[in-house]
Amino acid sequence: MKKLFIVALVAIGISGFAQEGKKKKGHEVTTEMRVKKMTEELTLTADQQKQILPVLEEQATIQKAMKDNPESKEENRAKMKEAGKKMKTILTPEQFEKWKANMGPKGKGNGEGKKKKESGESEE
Repeated sequence: MKKLFIVALVAIGISGFAQEGKKKKGHEVTTEMRVKKMTEELTLTADQQKQILPVLEEQATIQKAMKDNPESKEENRAKMKEAGKKMKTILTPEQFEKWKANMGPKGKGNGEGKKKKESGESEE
């Protein structure tokens, strides 16, 4: 009985470490997943995918900095707007409009969501 209990504890411990390892890789996976999702939604070309990847990584870094250091929030918001402008240069006008609409109420990257809420427009 003791052996069974020890084996169960070891198995639980190993699975806990395995899950922790996945969390550390989350940043790269998330950025790549965002590129994949954008490719499906906006039908990005291979060249656009290559150009967007560093912009999304930059945005992820800025978002992490916003969480870690709330005092520099305004500075980081300006950086996010710059990243949004980079997206506009990479995407076609139609893709950019669709991307903005998808970002919508969250307002990430382009500040449009906050403007819609303030002007009283519906989020749906």
